[in-house]
Amino acid sequence: MSIKKWLEKNTHDLKGNVIAITGGTGGLGVQIAKILVSLNASIILLDRNIDKGNRLIEELKKIREDVEVSQIPIDLSNYKSVREGVERLKEVDKIDALILNAGVYHVKRNETDKNYLEEFRTNFISPFYIALNLVDKIKTSNLKKVVDVGSISYKLAKLNEEDIDYSKETKQMKIYGNSKRMLMCALIELFKNNSDISFSLTHPGVTPTNITRNFPKIVRGIIKLPMKIVFNSPKRASLSIIKGLFDETKLGEEWIGPKHFDIWGMPQKKKLSEINREECQKAYNLGIKLSELIDKS
Repeated sequence: MSIKKWLEKNTHDLKGNVIAITGGTGGLGVQIAKILVSLNASIILLDRNIDKGNRLIEELKKIREDVEVSQIPIDLSNYKSVREGVERLKEVDKIDALILNAGVYHVKRNETDKNYLEEFRTNFISPFYIALNLVDKIKTSNLKKVVDVGSISYKLAKLNEEDIDYSKETKQMKIYGNSKRMLMCALIELFKNNSDISFSLTHPGVTPTNITRNFPKIVRGIIKLPMKIVFNSPKRASLSIIKGLFDETKLGEEWIGPKHFDIWGMPQKKKLSEINREECQKAYNLGIKLSELIDKS
Protein backbone atom coordinates (compact mmCIF):
# COMPACT_ATOMS: atom_id res chain seq x y z
CA MET A 1 0.00 0.00 0.00
CA SER A 2 1.29 3.47 -0.86
CA ILE A 3 1.79 6.08 1.86
CA LYS A 4 -0.86 8.28 0.25
CA LYS A 5 -3.48 5.53 0.28
CA TRP A 6 -2.55 4.53 3.82
CA LEU A 7 -3.05 8.10 5.04
CA GLU A 8 -6.42 8.33 3.28
CA LYS A 9 -7.53 5.14 5.01
CA ASN A 10 -6.11 5.68 8.50
CA THR A 11 -6.32 9.42 9.19
CA HIS A 12 -8.79 12.28 9.05
CA ASP A 13 -8.73 16.06 8.93
CA LEU A 14 -7.14 17.71 11.98
CA LYS A 15 -8.25 21.27 11.36
CA GLY A 16 -8.64 23.15 14.63
CA ASN A 17 -6.27 20.86 16.54
CA VAL A 18 -2.97 22.05 18.01
CA ILE A 19 -0.25 19.41 18.26
CA ALA A 20 3.02 19.92 20.14
CA ILE A 21 5.96 17.79 19.08
CA THR A 22 9.45 17.37 20.50
CA GLY A 23 12.25 16.74 18.03
CA GLY A 24 10.22 18.15 15.15
CA THR A 25 13.28 19.24 13.20
CA GLY A 26 14.92 15.79 13.21
CA GLY A 27 14.66 13.25 10.41
CA LEU A 28 11.59 11.49 11.79
CA GLY A 29 10.11 14.65 13.26
CA VAL A 30 10.20 16.50 9.94
CA GLN A 31 8.16 13.75 8.31
CA ILE A 32 5.65 13.73 11.16
CA ALA A 33 5.32 17.53 10.93
CA LYS A 34 4.76 17.42 7.18
CA ILE A 35 1.99 14.84 7.50
CA LEU A 36 0.32 16.79 10.32
CA VAL A 37 0.36 19.95 8.23
CA SER A 38 -1.09 18.09 5.25
CA LEU A 39 -3.94 17.07 7.59
CA ASN A 40 -4.52 20.75 8.48
CA ALA A 41 -3.22 20.58 12.06
CA SER A 42 -1.54 23.51 13.80
CA ILE A 43 1.88 22.68 15.25
CA ILE A 44 4.08 23.77 18.14
CA LEU A 45 7.71 22.79 17.56
CA LEU A 46 9.58 22.03 20.78
CA ASP A 47 13.22 22.07 19.68
CA ARG A 48 16.45 23.68 20.80
CA ASN A 49 17.50 24.83 17.32
CA ILE A 50 15.34 27.78 16.26
CA ASP A 51 17.17 28.20 12.94
CA LYS A 52 16.34 24.62 11.94
CA GLY A 53 12.80 25.27 13.04
CA ASN A 54 12.58 28.32 10.79
CA ARG A 55 13.85 26.30 7.84
CA LEU A 56 11.28 23.62 8.56
CA ILE A 57 8.51 26.20 8.68
CA GLU A 58 9.50 27.33 5.18
CA GLU A 59 9.22 23.73 4.01
CA LEU A 60 5.84 23.35 5.66
CA LYS A 61 4.56 26.49 3.92
CA LYS A 62 5.16 24.73 0.61
CA ILE A 63 2.64 22.10 1.74
CA ARG A 64 0.11 24.59 3.08
CA GLU A 65 0.70 28.31 2.70
CA ASP A 66 -1.55 29.24 5.63
CA VAL A 67 0.11 26.75 7.96
CA GLU A 68 0.07 27.69 11.66
CA VAL A 69 3.39 26.77 13.26
CA SER A 70 4.94 28.25 16.39
CA GLN A 71 8.18 27.48 18.18
CA ILE A 72 9.05 27.14 21.83
CA PRO A 73 12.77 26.53 22.38
CA ILE A 74 13.41 23.53 24.62
CA ASP A 75 16.74 21.79 25.10
CA LEU A 76 15.78 18.47 26.65
CA SER A 77 19.26 17.99 28.09
CA ASN A 78 19.00 21.25 30.04
CA TYR A 79 16.67 21.31 33.05
CA LYS A 80 16.27 25.09 33.12
CA SER A 81 15.37 25.17 29.43
CA VAL A 82 12.77 22.44 29.96
CA ARG A 83 11.19 24.22 32.93
CA GLU A 84 11.00 27.52 31.04
CA GLY A 85 9.60 25.80 27.97
CA VAL A 86 6.89 24.07 29.97
CA GLU A 87 5.95 27.37 31.61
CA ARG A 88 5.40 28.83 28.14
CA LEU A 89 3.42 25.76 27.04
CA LYS A 90 1.08 26.19 29.99
CA GLU A 91 0.26 29.68 28.68
CA VAL A 92 -0.76 28.41 25.24
CA ASP A 93 -4.53 28.57 24.61
CA LYS A 94 -4.79 24.82 24.07
CA ILE A 95 -2.83 21.70 23.23
CA ASP A 96 -4.87 18.88 21.74
CA ALA A 97 -2.04 16.36 21.45
CA LEU A 98 1.57 15.92 22.50
CA ILE A 99 4.02 13.79 20.52
CA LEU A 100 7.18 12.86 22.45
CA ASN A 101 9.44 12.20 19.48
CA ALA A 102 12.87 13.58 20.42
CA GLY A 103 15.68 11.26 21.40
CA VAL A 104 19.47 11.07 21.43
CA TYR A 105 21.81 8.13 21.11
CA HIS A 106 25.53 7.64 21.68
CA VAL A 107 26.22 11.08 23.12
CA LYS A 108 29.85 11.67 24.06
CA ARG A 109 30.19 11.66 27.82
CA ASN A 110 31.26 14.84 29.51
CA GLU A 111 32.94 14.45 32.87
CA THR A 112 31.54 17.82 33.93
CA ASP A 113 27.95 16.67 33.34
CA LYS A 114 25.90 16.45 36.49
CA ASN A 115 22.50 15.00 37.26
CA TYR A 116 22.69 11.92 34.99
CA LEU A 117 23.81 11.08 31.48
CA GLU A 118 22.53 13.23 28.63
CA GLU A 119 20.65 10.29 27.10
CA PHE A 120 18.82 9.78 30.38
CA ARG A 121 17.95 13.46 30.75
CA THR A 122 16.85 13.86 27.13
CA ASN A 123 15.08 10.53 26.63
CA PHE A 124 13.46 10.10 30.04
CA ILE A 125 13.53 12.83 32.66
CA SER A 126 12.61 15.80 30.45
CA PRO A 127 9.89 14.24 28.25
CA PHE A 128 8.26 12.70 31.33
CA TYR A 129 8.28 16.14 32.98
CA ILE A 130 6.66 17.71 29.92
CA ALA A 131 3.91 15.09 29.79
CA LEU A 132 3.34 15.26 33.54
CA ASN A 133 2.90 19.03 33.48
CA LEU A 134 0.65 19.15 30.42
CA VAL A 135 -1.86 16.53 31.58
CA ASP A 136 -4.40 19.06 32.83
CA LYS A 137 -4.22 21.12 29.63
CA ILE A 138 -4.44 18.16 27.25
CA LYS A 139 -7.38 16.45 28.97
CA THR A 140 -9.59 19.48 28.34
CA SER A 141 -8.80 19.55 24.60
CA ASN A 142 -10.33 17.95 21.50
CA LEU A 143 -8.02 15.00 20.83
CA LYS A 144 -6.88 14.46 24.43
CA LYS A 145 -3.87 12.53 23.10
CA VAL A 146 -0.27 11.76 24.04
CA VAL A 147 1.96 9.69 21.77
CA ASP A 148 5.34 8.38 22.87
CA VAL A 149 7.96 7.27 20.35
CA GLY A 150 9.61 4.29 22.00
CA SER A 151 12.35 2.00 20.73
CA ILE A 152 12.80 -1.73 20.20
CA SER A 153 16.05 -1.32 22.16
CA TYR A 154 13.98 -1.25 25.38
CA LYS A 155 14.37 -5.03 25.46
CA LEU A 156 18.09 -4.64 26.08
CA ALA A 157 17.70 -3.03 29.49
CA LYS A 158 15.78 -3.22 32.74
CA LEU A 159 15.46 -0.85 35.67
CA ASN A 160 18.62 -0.93 37.75
CA GLU A 161 17.97 0.98 40.95
CA GLU A 162 21.69 1.07 41.73
CA ASP A 163 22.56 2.59 38.34
CA ILE A 164 19.38 4.22 37.10
CA ASP A 165 20.93 6.06 34.13
CA TYR A 166 23.30 3.17 33.23
CA SER A 167 26.30 5.45 33.71
CA LYS A 168 28.34 2.37 34.66
CA GLU A 169 27.34 0.64 31.42
CA THR A 170 29.72 0.68 28.44
CA LYS A 171 27.39 -0.58 25.70
CA GLN A 172 25.72 2.41 24.11
CA MET A 173 22.64 0.55 22.92
CA LYS A 174 21.89 -0.55 26.49
CA ILE A 175 22.28 3.03 27.75
CA TYR A 176 19.86 4.21 25.07
CA GLY A 177 17.50 1.29 25.62
CA ASN A 178 17.37 1.96 29.35
CA SER A 179 16.39 5.61 28.88
CA LYS A 180 13.67 4.75 26.37
CA ARG A 181 12.38 1.90 28.54
CA MET A 182 12.13 4.12 31.60
CA LEU A 183 10.04 6.67 29.70
CA MET A 184 7.79 3.98 28.22
CA CYS A 185 7.19 2.45 31.65
CA ALA A 186 6.68 5.75 33.45
CA LEU A 187 4.17 7.01 30.88
CA ILE A 188 2.20 3.76 31.00
CA GLU A 189 1.75 4.29 34.73
CA LEU A 190 1.09 8.03 34.34
CA PHE A 191 -1.80 7.44 31.97
CA LYS A 192 -3.24 4.59 33.98
CA ASN A 193 -3.79 7.30 36.55
CA ASN A 194 -5.16 9.76 33.94
CA SER A 195 -7.79 7.86 32.00
CA ASP A 196 -9.20 11.11 30.55
CA ILE A 197 -6.26 11.14 28.13
CA SER A 198 -5.73 8.65 25.32
CA PHE A 199 -2.14 7.34 25.27
CA SER A 200 -0.42 5.49 22.45
CA LEU A 201 2.97 3.82 22.61
CA THR A 202 4.67 3.63 19.22
CA HIS A 203 8.05 2.96 17.63
CA PRO A 204 9.44 3.62 14.15
CA GLY A 205 11.47 0.42 13.83
CA VAL A 206 14.90 1.06 12.33
CA THR A 207 15.29 4.01 10.00
CA PRO A 208 18.14 6.31 8.88
CA THR A 209 17.58 9.55 10.84
CA ASN A 210 19.71 12.23 12.50
CA ILE A 211 19.93 10.05 15.61
CA THR A 212 22.72 8.13 13.86
CA ARG A 213 24.90 11.27 13.66
CA ASN A 214 26.55 10.30 16.94
CA PHE A 215 27.53 6.85 15.68
CA PRO A 216 31.28 6.41 15.11
CA LYS A 217 32.18 7.63 11.60
CA ILE A 218 33.21 4.19 10.39
CA VAL A 219 29.91 2.71 11.59
CA ARG A 220 27.93 5.43 9.80
CA GLY A 221 29.77 4.64 6.60
CA ILE A 222 29.08 0.92 6.87
CA ILE A 223 25.37 1.15 7.68
CA LYS A 224 24.35 4.10 5.50
CA LEU A 225 23.57 2.21 2.29
CA PRO A 226 22.12 -0.97 3.89
CA MET A 227 19.77 1.13 6.03
CA LYS A 228 18.41 2.90 2.96
CA ILE A 229 17.88 -0.38 1.12
CA VAL A 230 16.59 -2.65 3.89
CA PHE A 231 14.76 -0.46 6.41
CA ASN A 232 11.82 1.92 6.24
CA SER A 233 12.48 5.46 5.08
CA PRO A 234 11.85 8.14 7.72
CA LYS A 235 8.59 9.02 5.94
CA ARG A 236 7.29 5.46 6.06
CA ALA A 237 8.62 4.99 9.61
CA SER A 238 6.72 8.09 10.74
CA LEU A 239 3.42 6.37 9.93
CA SER A 240 3.65 4.37 13.17
CA ILE A 241 3.59 7.62 15.12
CA ILE A 242 0.78 9.01 12.97
CA LYS A 243 -1.25 5.85 13.57
CA GLY A 244 -0.66 6.32 17.28
CA LEU A 245 -2.26 9.75 17.02
CA PHE A 246 -5.45 8.27 15.58
CA ASP A 247 -5.47 5.00 17.49
CA GLU A 248 -4.94 3.83 21.06
CA THR A 249 -2.85 1.07 22.61
CA LYS A 250 -3.75 -1.02 25.64
CA LEU A 251 -1.60 0.32 28.44
CA GLY A 252 1.33 -1.96 29.15
CA GLU A 253 0.07 -4.60 26.73
CA GLU A 254 0.65 -3.38 23.18
CA TRP A 255 2.30 -0.80 20.97
CA ILE A 256 2.32 0.29 17.33
CA GLY A 257 5.24 -0.30 15.00
CA PRO A 258 6.35 -1.76 11.65
CA LYS A 259 4.61 -5.00 10.74
CA HIS A 260 7.60 -7.16 9.84
CA PHE A 261 9.94 -8.10 12.69
CA ASP A 262 9.43 -4.63 14.24
CA ILE A 263 11.74 -3.30 11.53
CA TRP A 264 9.91 -2.52 8.29
CA GLY A 265 6.48 -2.46 6.73
CA MET A 266 3.31 -0.54 7.45
CA PRO A 267 2.36 0.01 11.11
CA GLN A 268 0.25 -2.34 13.14
CA LYS A 269 -0.45 -3.10 16.80
CA LYS A 270 1.71 -5.74 18.43
CA LYS A 271 2.11 -7.25 21.85
CA LEU A 272 4.41 -5.35 24.20
CA SER A 273 6.59 -7.85 26.03
CA GLU A 274 8.90 -7.85 29.06
CA ILE A 275 7.28 -4.90 30.81
CA ASN A 276 5.36 -5.37 34.06
CA ARG A 277 3.26 -3.22 36.37
CA GLU A 278 5.82 -3.20 39.18
CA GLU A 279 8.53 -1.81 36.93
CA CYS A 280 6.14 0.81 35.54
CA GLN A 281 5.28 1.95 39.07
CA LYS A 282 8.95 2.24 39.96
CA ALA A 283 9.76 4.15 36.77
CA TYR A 284 6.83 6.50 37.41
CA ASN A 285 7.91 7.15 41.00
CA LEU A 286 11.43 7.78 39.75
CA GLY A 287 10.12 10.21 37.14
CA ILE A 288 8.18 12.11 39.82
CA LYS A 289 11.26 12.31 42.04
CA LEU A 290 13.59 13.44 39.25
CA SER A 291 11.09 16.04 38.09
CA GLU A 292 12.07 17.97 41.20
CA LEU A 293 15.47 18.58 39.59
CA ILE A 294 13.74 20.50 36.82
CA ASP A 295 11.42 22.36 39.19
CA LYS A 296 14.46 23.53 41.17
CA SER A 297 16.55 24.51 38.16
